[in-house]
Amino acid sequence: MTLPTLSALAAALIEIPRFADMPANALVEMPRKGLAHMHYRMPGGRTLVRVPLAAFGGLDAAESLARQEACFARAQLSDATPRVLAAIAPREGVPFGALVVDDIPGTAPNLPTELPALATALAALHKLRLPDAAARAPIPWAADPLGETVAGIAENIKIAPRASLDPKVELALGHELAWAREFSTTNAKRFAQLTRALCLGDAHPGNFVVAPGGRAYAVDLERCAYTLPGFDLAHACSLPATSWDPDCACTLNASQVDAFMRVWATRVGDPIARETVGLFRPFRRLIWLRTTAVFVRFKAEGTHKALEQRAADHAQKAIDAALDIATIVAQRKAWS
Repeated sequence: MTLPTLSALAAALIEIPRFADMPANALVEMPRKGLAHMHYRMPGGRTLVRVPLAAFGGLDAAESLARQEACFARAQLSDATPRVLAAIAPREGVPFGALVVDDIPGTAPNLPTELPALATALAALHKLRLPDAAARAPIPWAADPLGETVAGIAENIKIAPRASLDPKVELALGHELAWAREFSTTNAKRFAQLTRALCLGDAHPGNFVVAPGGRAYAVDLERCAYTLPGFDLAHACSLPATSWDPDCACTLNASQVDAFMRVWATRVGDPIARETVGLFRPFRRLIWLRTTAVFVRFKAEGTHKALEQRAADHAQKAIDAALDIATIVAQRKAWS
């Protein structure tokens, strides 16, 4: 991992006309709560610089930045995300480039009270008109959303032996992976016909900010894809994703999840609402398994240790809890 150089970032910013008068020492680094970016606040508190720490999706640095810029540019039409204001191309000291975006004033969601606001933000995103096939790039289109999801789960579970897990946990995750593969094979055609939408791809509650007045904004958009909204919804309201962020970690009960879904379905409308609500149980099972498998990788590789100390300590507890055999057994019973 190559960290950005603050001086190089400041020099790049003052090359942009609207930021030409920014003092060279004005950027303020924010605490690192996420794994993919560093964030710097600009003077005035209304602008944020998002600096990727790696390229995504097997792309080179320029391609990855272009995809991220497209994610912001298209998602901002929902009025539920920050606007992208400028892009800094990859350069020495900023090897993966950067995006300058609105700094949304607000706080992490207060859950479960503000869960309906997240549902409203997701519905605004999912309602956006799909571009024609030729205009979708560089944002990915999920041709086989189930198969792609299961392949990602399998890739992460494959490294379970390196994570020093309880053998019972490895066995249980293996059984869940077998279910996921069978479910994918059996339902691939059905899911391929479901309505796609622009989706976050990483919709855990910590990736939202709630502004004064109660309006929620999705603020981490680099993993957007044209895929199934049910994946976003399941991620936003299911363990262990809801345990990840130290500022809004929670466990939601069934009635709270049902209320979340009702708000989203009312806002987004048919056919997406009808399709998703009817399949929400398998969506939740898949995304529980997908997130748990990511936690296996985090445990094996120590990825979360790069976070600032408070977030890293919380992440360790969340990972340990998610990979505890009692948790795995309880979750599997919920799907049986």
